[in-house]
Amino acid sequence: MVQVKQKGWRNVYSMAAFTVLAVVFSLVGWYGHQRAHTDYHHLVFYESGKASGVLAAGKTVGEALWDQGIRLKPRDVVAPDPSEPVTEGMEIDLGIVERHVKDVKKTVPFTTHTDYTDTLNVGEIIDVEPGQDGLEELQTESYTLNGEEAFEKVLQCTILEPAHDAQVVEGTGFRQKLYSLKNRARVRKVVTLEATAYYPGPEDTWPYASGTTASGLKAGYGVAAVDPRFIRLRTPLYIEGYGYAIAADTGGAIKGGKIDLCFDTYEQAVQFGRKKVKVYILR
Repeated sequence: MVQVKQKGWRNVYSMAAFTVLAVVFSLVGWYGHQRAHTDYHHLVFYESGKASGVLAAGKTVGEALWDQGIRLKPRDVVAPDPSEPVTEGMEIDLGIVERHVKDVKKTVPFTTHTDYTDTLNVGEIIDVEPGQDGLEELQTESYTLNGEEAFEKVLQCTILEPAHDAQVVEGTGFRQKLYSLKNRARVRKVVTLEATAYYPGPEDTWPYASGTTASGLKAGYGVAAVDPRFIRLRTPLYIEGYGYAIAADTGGAIKGGKIDLCFDTYEQAVQFGRKKVKVYILR
């Protein structure tokens, strides 16, 4: 009885093994049949100027690319067209396009505006207003073709810090001056004062026509009389319509927001008269 039972199990095992082998041989035969009816071609792929030879299955360019694991996106470029039938030795150009969106911060350089005046001599320059760069944030969209940037465009621009333009006054004149601007100067403060004019000769300053200012400098064009409590003596100045000057003199009538400008002749002083002027206190 025991021997009969063992024979029964052996028969079951044999039948199971036979069934598995039959399925395997069937699959192998099917694969061989399918492979025999599949079109294989030697193709050359070009991407980024580099060529690579492959053996790919498929009847069309698109099927050959799919066989090689290349999944095309709508923006990608392929020549010949994916619908074209493949032929032995066909060359296929691939243009893989990628889209990138990024946010970048960019410095905006300030612009320098220059006003030219003959009240300053050539080479004399005053920085009235210093410039300051701005800052903006750009959202850009770019496309790469086979890893190389093809083009880029700005989708959105946000000004984070506006740029402040610089203002410069530059001389064009050739006037003989007692005191010239030796180095490029910067403005420390701007005030509007009531200006008058004087000639350091006896016609205007008798009996004090010594030709020497309160600070010890010689009087002449380029010297301004000020109230020392308002503007310290020997302070460099730029007066619109007059030019560069040094606060080097004082006067009994020059108090507070007043300034008296020295001219080379009495006629020039009379012609200037009295007016409001913008005075740049320099550093």
